[in-house]
Amino acid sequence: MKKLKIFFTANVLWDIYIFRYGVIKALIGDGHEVVVVAPVDERIDFVEELGIKHIPINLSMRGVNPLKDFNLFLQLKKIYKMEKPDIVFHYTIKPNIYGTLAAKISRVKSVAILTGLGYSFVEGGIVSNIAKLLYRFSLKYSKEVWVLNSDDKEALIKQNITSSEKIFILPGEGVDTFKFSPKEKVENSELNFLMVARAFYDKGVREYVEAAKIIKNKGYKVNFLFLGALGGNAANGVDKLKMDEYVKEGILEYLGHRKDVDAVINASDCVILPSYREGISKVLMEAASMEKPIIASNVTGCKEIVDNGINGYLVNVKDSDDLADKIEKFIGLSLDERISMGKRGREKILREFDEKIIIEIYRRKLWNLR
Repeated sequence: MKKLKIFFTANVLWDIYIFRYGVIKALIGDGHEVVVVAPVDERIDFVEELGIKHIPINLSMRGVNPLKDFNLFLQLKKIYKMEKPDIVFHYTIKPNIYGTLAAKISRVKSVAILTGLGYSFVEGGIVSNIAKLLYRFSLKYSKEVWVLNSDDKEALIKQNITSSEKIFILPGEGVDTFKFSPKEKVENSELNFLMVARAFYDKGVREYVEAAKIIKNKGYKVNFLFLGALGGNAANGVDKLKMDEYVKEGILEYLGHRKDVDAVINASDCVILPSYREGISKVLMEAASMEKPIIASNVTGCKEIVDNGINGYLVNVKDSDDLADKIEKFIGLSLDERISMGKRGREKILREFDEKIIIEIYRRKLWNLR
């Protein structure tokens, strides 16, 4: 196969590192030139880690200022015309919209990867309607549109955003089953429940907190940990003041934002994600791969990973009481039952979501799209 110049463009450099590191490393190993396009992030140095080029861009992640968004389009158009990549993989909403248009004008092939439509996108609202309008216009110019689950595919078709023929379902972004493998750990004297997510309420933070209160009020001596970046000033974000309040009340232990997610998962007994909607949850896959039982909302992007009662429990979305019931049910399991649940989760990940499967899909698609 001809060696290609492949671009990965997203709004957060950290996301490229966390979700696509294995794919990028494999493509470099195949002899391709890979370039990452995203804003600067001091936590990540792709040049140092993989020896690949990083082109920084400026963008407003959640803003709707048309001048700033047009500036993103101009930045990407200039980069693509100068660099002349063979293909660009776009991730996240603004690169998908403005990057696809920039690639079209620059005569560059591109693929739009919608890693999750998001709860607000599906539910509607002014911003959501604007996004849908822009998607309908821009996605006409991508070679393919990838989604991570069948529900997102149906939503795009139903809302006439793109055609069925153009959509491909990528079965998640895979998990490194070697890195996220079962590891020996000291058994905790108290059970540790862990939530890993950005601190946004549509990730289920409120339900996690309320369920933790219910469990603690019943007298159970267990710990509820939270790992992930704070939501800052975002409308649905949990800021430092609010997180400090949860910690001060003794509801949560906040672990901050760390790179050693595997070590934190290993120290936990069960991973929880009460999200309102996902593309497909990376952390649930990682936890299951490490033989940790998982509890998650019965929604798109979570239900594909949790086999209820087999490798974890599904709960009703936005239902703190149901979440507390499932946590209490888990507490009541014997150690052998928890171990068996975790082992079944690992088997499912190896069968359906191993990163090796995703890498082969990228390779096959590059051959077809070249």
